[in-house]
Amino acid sequence: MSVTDQEWEEFKSKFNKAYSDPDEDKMRRGHYEKSKQIVEEHNKKYESGAATWKMGINHLSDLTEEEYAMRCGKKVAPPTCV
Repeated sequence: MSVTDQEWEEFKSKFNKAYSDPDEDKMRRGHYEKSKQIVEEHNKKYESGAATWKMGINHLSDLTEEEYAMRCGKKVAPPTCV
């Protein structure tokens, strides 16, 4: 599945996203594309009755797994000294 340039620009505009350089934009777009795929696969289950709730794209859809986990309260262990 591919995200169109227009869709990507609309996502960034809707959620007031701006990235520091083209490499970050490309990386974030990849995370958004993965999120969109997960949402669409889940919503197919919802439509068939196999799931009881529906997913959607939101302001977190371009985050890495680590960023998402931190944002949702995952604790990070402090570095250990060897």
